Amino acid sequence: MANKSILTEKTTIPTPTDQGNMTTDKQLTVVIAGAGFCGLTAAIECKLKGFIPILVESYPTSRTQGDVLDFMHNAGRHMLAWDNGSVGKKLLETGVHTAKTLDYYSAKGELLYEEPWTFHDSHAHTQFAGHRGKQHQILVDYAEKLGVDMRFGPQYSVVEYIDSDSETGVLTKGGEKILGSLVLACDGPRSLARSQVLGLPDHKVNSGYAIYRAYYDITEELRNNKLISQLCNPDEDQAAMFMGKDMHAFVYTWGKATQLAWVLTHKDEHDIGESWSFPGKVEDALADLERGGFSDFLKEVVRNTPRDRLVDYKLVWRDPIPTWLSSTKRIAVMGDAAHCHLPTSAQGACMAVEDAVTVARCLELARGEVELALQVFERLRYNRSHVIHMSSLSNRDRAHLVEWTPEKAKEHYDSMTIPHDDWIIEFDCKADADEHFERLASEVKSGKTGTIQQLSVPAGGSFEDIPDHIKIDQPAVAIASTISNEPVRS
Repeated sequence: MANKSILTEKTTIPTPTDQGNMTTDKQLTVVIAGAGFCGLTAAIECKLKGFIPILVESYPTSRTQGDVLDFMHNAGRHMLAWDNGSVGKKLLETGVHTAKTLDYYSAKGELLYEEPWTFHDSHAHTQFAGHRGKQHQILVDYAEKLGVDMRFGPQYSVVEYIDSDSETGVLTKGGEKILGSLVLACDGPRSLARSQVLGLPDHKVNSGYAIYRAYYDITEELRNNKLISQLCNPDEDQAAMFMGKDMHAFVYTWGKATQLAWVLTHKDEHDIGESWSFPGKVEDALADLERGGFSDFLKEVVRNTPRDRLVDYKLVWRDPIPTWLSSTKRIAVMGDAAHCHLPTSAQGACMAVEDAVTVARCLELARGEVELALQVFERLRYNRSHVIHMSSLSNRDRAHLVEWTPEKAKEHYDSMTIPHDDWIIEFDCKADADEHFERLASEVKSGKTGTIQQLSVPAGGSFEDIPDHIKIDQPAVAIASTISNEPVRS
């Protein structure tokens, strides 16, 4: 139906059993563009707080392709709180959760380092590393159980963001005009909101790398394969990382050694063009492994990948943006639309969840003052997400420019691993909002001036206390040269 307006006063919602107390002066209609993990989390959290979320997504259903997506404790703690823990339990079952370590290997297969799978015992039920399609479906199912208004399909692709003095909402490809009290643009790294709402140029940036992603079932025949059986333990999930020059790979097995996922980050200088995701070719991945001098084990994992289960995805880099808010302060970009992480931050999905939980809490605390809520939200999130966003570059480069050996790893293991300091993974974004909301709200109302960095809450930590040879502000070539004790070229 074309040009149908969704008006708050004509909309009613059921009260879910685990809904929080209604603390706003009026029910807010929250239009959410994009049903990735950021959008879904925002819809769930808003519904639980008594708001009226309307979620639109151009994909017709949940995504089924992909590999393993990681949520650390700083995100998983909020998912575990849903539906008396049942959502968290389901998320655990989609992937690795009985592993004891993440084992680092050289390209040749030499064991370099064993990192604990969880860094605190309390994270055993809040750290999710599962199949992204199955994880996504779990969140869709929970949102549906809550009664979230979700609209999937090409006709719900957003073609225009509406941001005027009189109207806030979106116009869809199908001609439907969906209005609300505010819009949360969770429309990913190819965000339309960045250009339409924030006025940023549509500048596609290839990070210089791409990633092969695959997932498949481990058949009885594969479990008896001499090489693949090395990572098949029915009593314990397995996780391994392989470090090569300009490449690294992960392999995970879980579900009593019945499921396997692998990813390979590799150099790719091709132009992004209009599409960032392509069907992958096993022979291309094998050629990359051959160039990198990787072991026969990893080649065998790749060689047995079903042809329809491999994706080649261009890794996109987006520079930090000066604001996440529209001029009216009633539209906010969030998640990858605001800060597009590379996988080497190990926090991209977590930052999206933190954004969503925080904005819902701010809307609750602001008691109907949408513009106030979104400005406080931005000041709560900006510095933290920025610091972690930027770390994804340095994390990648520190590891990629070294040909790792057991000797180098023993002395410099902290260059090889991704930082998981407590200020990152122990962070509680909801408690952070509770702590700082009143002060930030007062500063917004008083018109306090400054840059967004100056006005925002500090990140909570930094990467400056790590050893000198791996500090973020040092060129990656210098870092690698220090570790290798010889000149290194990028």
